[in-house]
Amino acid sequence: MICFAILAHEDEEVLIAQIENVRRYNPDSKIVVYNGGENPDFARSLDVPICPYSRPIAYGNLTPFFLDVMRWLEETNADYEFLVNLDHDMLFIKPGFEQFLQAMMQGYDVMGPHFQIHNTPYDYPDYGPGITMWTEWHRWRTFFGADYLARYFNPGQVFRRQIVKRLISALDIGEVEEIWSSAYVFALEEMLFVTAAMQSGAKCRDYPWDFDESLQFVRHLGNVTNDEISKAQALKHYYWIHPVKGDSLRETDRWLLGSGSGSENEG
Repeated sequence: MICFAILAHEDEEVLIAQIENVRRYNPDSKIVVYNGGENPDFARSLDVPICPYSRPIAYGNLTPFFLDVMRWLEETNADYEFLVNLDHDMLFIKPGFEQFLQAMMQGYDVMGPHFQIHNTPYDYPDYGPGITMWTEWHRWRTFFGADYLARYFNPGQVFRRQIVKRLISALDIGEVEEIWSSAYVFALEEMLFVTAAMQSGAKCRDYPWDFDESLQFVRHLGNVTNDEISKAQALKHYYWIHPVKGDSLRETDRWLLGSGSGSENEG
């Protein structure tokens, strides 16, 4: 069973469309919402559990979202096999993700997009968040107990439950809170959890994508278009896209419904 954790902060109508999209394409999954905004009543009227540790999230550091959801799931002994994080601007585009995970996670504990291992600041000089990490490496090297850092692009990271349990038991929550509150690392969540998982013995992998090809469907900026979605639907291993923001998410999901993409189990 997949537990999807959705980070959202505004526009309940968009969130409703995203929840319906997740349920349509992943009918056997469960969903939890993390309220990363300033309104404590956001999403309370929706038929979905809200992480009680939710708090306002600042752009560039989604670390509390990951950590709070993980520890709440462990405290409540939630029943799931895989935890998958979803940004507020992600959509599924065809069924089959559950079966895809079962196949791809054989022998692996963690999976995410655009996996990298950085041994020096010069390995991936175009990855800006990594440069911000290396400027503070004297602190993080001790924290990780490692001479390298690993990285995933944020959306769609997958963690087996036993790795979540291992991370939560191994991480000193107070230490993590203290270090990120004074850190200047941008997109810390892209590096902290996968590096800590590797240090705990997890076997990590990338999504089975060609990097350059995948940027048509999973990228940082520029809404994914319907034409790009049609191309992704015809390819193996692409089940979700990022980003589609705000009203574009609702419009795209309506387009998906009209195209009949949820009617059969595609590649």
